[in-house]
Amino acid sequence: MRMYFCTDIHGSERCWKKFLATPKHYECDTIVIGGDITGKFIVPVIETKRGKYKARFAGIERKASSGAQLDNLLAMIGDAGEYAWLTTPDEFESYAGDQDRIDDLFRTLILKRVERWIDMAEDRLGGTGVRVLISGANDDYFDVDDMLSRSSVIEDPNGTVIDLDGGFQMMGMGYGNITPWACPRDVSEEDLGRRIDEVMAKAVDPGKTIMSLHVPPYASGLDYAPKLDEDLRAVVTSGGPQMVPVGSTATRDAIATYQPMLGLHGHIHESRGVRELAGVPIGNPGSEYSEGILGGLLIDLDERHGLVNTSLVRG
Repeated sequence: MRMYFCTDIHGSERCWKKFLATPKHYECDTIVIGGDITGKFIVPVIETKRGKYKARFAGIERKASSGAQLDNLLAMIGDAGEYAWLTTPDEFESYAGDQDRIDDLFRTLILKRVERWIDMAEDRLGGTGVRVLISGANDDYFDVDDMLSRSSVIEDPNGTVIDLDGGFQMMGMGYGNITPWACPRDVSEEDLGRRIDEVMAKAVDPGKTIMSLHVPPYASGLDYAPKLDEDLRAVVTSGGPQMVPVGSTATRDAIATYQPMLGLHGHIHESRGVRELAGVPIGNPGSEYSEGILGGLLIDLDERHGLVNTSLVRG
């Protein structure tokens, strides 16, 4: 069997469309997103007068008229993983200082896109025999899990073990260690380790199991990110951002203890690569979602020989 694994597409419309095309492009029978499927920002697109709009996107003030110009602007925002919000000056001002309303709006925009994505997956991949595995991770609201669970095509490995062809299995864990941003699924290393143990207790044979742990192992080469100061700004030296390991010790311990067939990770967009930890191959396809670039791992499994190949791909 051939599996395609990607992660951290963060709401990018372009990356989602590319993901749905991977079965044909890479001749895969199983495709996986390992978490963080939702975006991070709302972009107000304000109708300043009838048929005229403005928005600040990617640091640039942009103007558009109704029709093709507006459609292109909305598509550009969506492809970068952000949520365009068509609004008026009065409505926009009414949200000022009301964080609860802003949070509700953000959640609504997120779930609307997830719902549409699920419909697209069912339309394009339903009845094809392709297995689609998608889970939420630390950045995703728990509502996302509920929506995924109602899909007729998508399977969610988060917090459980899923049987794959050839006698293989995959477990999923979207929780992660504590981040500076207090994400919905941030937990202590102790809690994360306990959760991983509970799921792995369901695995028939760890040696034939893929562990999809969203946060990569600590100091594994797959977890280097810019060091942040107390204001959450990157610490810059003469050579550029100072990079430090920010992965999980619980993930590292789990890989070493259970000796799975393969470890699949994400979370740290800058640390794309394939490494080895305690004799176990591990990979992070990285993320360039804001550019509309989809990075992935191609994984070839053989019932007799187990893991045959892992290859980094981009498209």
